[in-house]
Amino acid sequence: MKICIVNDTFLIGRGVDTVIYELAKRLGKKHKVKIVCGKGFCNYKPENFEIHEIDIGKAFTGSIKDILLPIRLLKLRNFLKKTNCDVINLHHSTLFLGLIGMKNVVITYHGSPPAYGISKYPRTLINIFGKLSLRFAKRVVAISEYLKKELIRFGVPEERIVLIPNGISKDFKPTWKDKNYMLFVGRLEKHKRVDQLIKLAKDIRFPLKIVGDGLERKKLERLARKIEAPVTFLCQIKRDKLIKLYQECSFFVSASRWEGFGLIFLEANACGKPVIGYDLTAIREIIINGYNGFLVRNFEDLKNKALELKESVNLRKEMGRNGVNFSKNYNWEKISEMYEKSLKI
Repeated sequence: MKICIVNDTFLIGRGVDTVIYELAKRLGKKHKVKIVCGKGFCNYKPENFEIHEIDIGKAFTGSIKDILLPIRLLKLRNFLKKTNCDVINLHHSTLFLGLIGMKNVVITYHGSPPAYGISKYPRTLINIFGKLSLRFAKRVVAISEYLKKELIRFGVPEERIVLIPNGISKDFKPTWKDKNYMLFVGRLEKHKRVDQLIKLAKDIRFPLKIVGDGLERKKLERLARKIEAPVTFLCQIKRDKLIKLYQECSFFVSASRWEGFGLIFLEANACGKPVIGYDLTAIREIIINGYNGFLVRNFEDLKNKALELKESVNLRKEMGRNGVNFSKNYNWEKISEMYEKSLKI
């Protein structure tokens, strides 16, 4: 089977692109796999798959260049028509606006976080049209029950939706070290509410390491300095260092108000660490309250649960062991087999 996996980016450290990489290197053992992404937005190297960068740029940049999206969609459609692939697995649902009518497209729906700032209204509108367009897709993979329900609300027939979660790499494994700090990993955007985590570090007097970059970084750095919170910003780091940070933290914490799946919680669990997240969106599917972590409803709740984990090494160990067991349900080998079945259309 000739498989073409498409996204606007293919960058190390981005959640969707990690999913693409893990799928491609497994499917590539049995099939001919080609990754198609925007030129200049790729830093992976070919393995048992090819990489083709084309001049479509990034779908959304928050700049005036976003008005060129229709031209980019046309370029993408023309390119994919020439690839002669048996199936196209699209990982950016908005790009399907340019592929409507093509019968060999399977979309993996990762959802869209809430938009803010100057691009809020145009981006929200385009996202809505993108979701509505999925009614015409032959098959849509939803990565969580939360996103499956969202697709149904937008009129996608349930019989065309397949639920396949994301997986976790075997590289994420416990060492049972604990160096007394909280960890957050993710893009520094408004919906992640990282300011709450900075205030949390200050209030409970426990160090926080933040891995990630984004438009909010400078503002968050100023906040940390202003309130003298024990926070370290690490921006983008290599994968092996990221795994080590997971392995050596005391627990993982997030105040995000939206996750389409919640891979960061799963990565922490696989490294033997308990997790804290808000009882929202797909987060509640990954965190079993009181088992592998805590679900919280407000900042006070967040602070209380963080204090509980800070003060009890035994609780951290118990929840960490539970997290390792829970993460084994998300094995990439099994998940790639599920994809292989779903891509046969």
